[in-house]
Amino acid sequence: MRTLNVTLKNHSYPVFVGAGTLAKSGALLAGCGFKGAPIVISNSTVMRLHGKTLLAALEKEFGKTPVIKIGDGERFKSHESLFGIYDAMFKLRAGRSSWILAFGGGVIGDIAGFAAATFMRGIPFAMIPTTLLSQVDSSIGGKTGVNVPQGKNLIGAFHQPSAVIADTEVLKTLPARELASGLYEVIKYGAIASKSLLGYIEKRLPEILKCGARELEHIIMESAQIKADVVALDEKETGPRAILNYGHTIGHAFEAATHYRKFKHGEGVAWGMIAALRYGREVGLLKETEADRLIKLIRGAGKLPPVKGIRFDDIWNALMLDKKFQHGDIRMILLNKPGKAAIYNGIEKDSLCGFLKKFLAESL
Repeated sequence: MRTLNVTLKNHSYPVFVGAGTLAKSGALLAGCGFKGAPIVISNSTVMRLHGKTLLAALEKEFGKTPVIKIGDGERFKSHESLFGIYDAMFKLRAGRSSWILAFGGGVIGDIAGFAAATFMRGIPFAMIPTTLLSQVDSSIGGKTGVNVPQGKNLIGAFHQPSAVIADTEVLKTLPARELASGLYEVIKYGAIASKSLLGYIEKRLPEILKCGARELEHIIMESAQIKADVVALDEKETGPRAILNYGHTIGHAFEAATHYRKFKHGEGVAWGMIAALRYGREVGLLKETEADRLIKLIRGAGKLPPVKGIRFDDIWNALMLDKKFQHGDIRMILLNKPGKAAIYNGIEKDSLCGFLKKFLAESL
């Protein structure tokens, strides 16, 4: 097991990474100062696969542990699910001394974190992410929230966890599509901040896709370190933290335009990165060979659902509601070269509009 410390101005916490950490989770959380049984928020799929191991570890340290389940999928990251969690917590007589344990992927982490941020004006929580995407991204940094019809994560709060436990063994139960979804996010970290991570993925891709323990631990630690460093500089995304949104601007629009039913989050990010790479190439920021090499790596991680049938107007309307399109100023994260991203404000509306129409037509 390896440990990474996320060090922030007013709050720091450990990230434990390694094979078999789920079975040790009770002791690890007790060592972080948690007292009393948590309220576990999860879904039926995760509990069926890993619930027995989790509850045995927790109940050894904390006693009988209640579980609240929500639906499995992005469309369940909703205010209906959130209020269902509140209702269940009131029935459990939860109070200010209670704490939440998010056990699942990014949807569970986001909504459980938001419940923790808002219940009784804020209670502690910890995270045991069970997908590669959540282990490298959403479990670190304190962004929590729910989706609304107008867009993704438009209602939320910054609420940092008090501990994160990432067990590489649980990733072996992921479908290939889910593993690829997380790997797209790892590629994003390499694209924005680490050319060496990109090279490692290129070299070790077959082993990563076979869930090699050493390879998974390496890419999770590298990705988590990049995110921790960025978050430490800008906890609430007022400046440089925005580079973590590489691929997300257009990616979120693809997700919203298809009502969160066609693309997994990582797949939306993958399409968003491909679009950003092509746009960067078109406006002269990135060499054609550099863009093509990264697009090849993205596509090598898995088979992406096609964008066929998505209307440009739906994409554009979703973009106009994106937080990164502030006060009519279109902002995108683009690469200057592999491993180095920058925030570009003042993207010309007509230029982006024309590019997206062409991109949709060419990507059928």
